[in-house]
Amino acid sequence: MTRIYYIDVSRTAANGKGRQKLHYAFNGLKIIKIRKLTRLRNADEIYVDSLFPENYDEIQELLERGVKVYILKDLRVLKKLRLQNNLRKSDEVDAQLLSMIPRDGFRPLTVEELEFKMKMKHFN
Repeated sequence: MTRIYYIDVSRTAANGKGRQKLHYAFNGLKIIKIRKLTRLRNADEIYVDSLFPENYDEIQELLERGVKVYILKDLRVLKKLRLQNNLRKSDEVDAQLLSMIPRDGFRPLTVEELEFKMKMKHFN
């Protein structure tokens, strides 16, 4: 059985300055709060809402371990689902709503793409 997690990613979970906000992961049954994405040791597939430079190292480690990582193509879909279901914005709600988005609403993330983004980050 494939272990799938839907994650509302926080920019400040692991390396943030000041207040640290956790990632919220939904496994289809319950919400799990995690500080590092790499703590999901049994994950086969991970679907994330966004990608921040602060999380590149964690995502790269997951990809190198063979975990398939997918990123949401259009964040407006999440907002639309929230409005349709009359839900307020929260990390828990967003993690659960990610599971309602069809697979074609996400695109696969590759090691090469992530390495390119990491190189570009160092030029700025």
